[in-house]
Amino acid sequence: MEDYTCKSVRGSMWDYVAGLLDEVDGHGVRYHLQDCRECDLRRVEVRSLRTGLRHLPEAQVPSMLGTRLRVIASRERSRQVRRRDFQTRFHEFRRRLRVSFDNLLKPFAVPAAGGVLASFLCFGVILGNFYVVPDWQNDLPIGVSTDVSIDELSPFDCGRKDVLVKLSVDSDGHVTDYELQPDKHASPEEMQEIGNLVLYSTFNPAVRSGRRVSSKRLFFMSHISVRG
Repeated sequence: MEDYTCKSVRGSMWDYVAGLLDEVDGHGVRYHLQDCRECDLRRVEVRSLRTGLRHLPEAQVPSMLGTRLRVIASRERSRQVRRRDFQTRFHEFRRRLRVSFDNLLKPFAVPAAGGVLASFLCFGVILGNFYVVPDWQNDLPIGVSTDVSIDELSPFDCGRKDVLVKLSVDSDGHVTDYELQPDKHASPEEMQEIGNLVLYSTFNPAVRSGRRVSSKRLFFMSHISVRG
């Protein structure tokens, strides 16, 4: 070592305590320890630790260790022999693949079979609840288009005057607006009578392609009859 710093001295402390350093490095480390108290304390700790390690009891080798090592060596030799030609290597690979596949499927075989059987059982029990009786009474045929029509007429009368009224009916059959033709005029009392007749009557909404839609239609009303 050319520079005897604390880092380099502590790195070679084990060799110094064991007496493995050459004469030059030994003198350099010794002079550094005389000037550095922290490194000298480190030397004392290393020496104490080394002494403690030397007095540890020797570990006893297990009696079966030799037998186990011979078994491992025998298996390794057999493996190397099997790998000498292509056919042997192919059979070994197929055997390992089969064992790996079996080990992979065994943990899932019983749970999977139980799950499938339970699924069939539950499906058979609740199968009867899935049956739905179709109700064709309120079904609308696709493609049918109809206009607004009167379902039930109000008991109110529109008076003695015949009028032509344009009604706006929404998709639920409710009248949202009504108006007379521009060339027709009515008094407030007549408008109230027409409103009572219209608002208290029920209508069938218009149907376009099987769907109920909002629509407008002209209705001729008289005190005798109502024609659409």
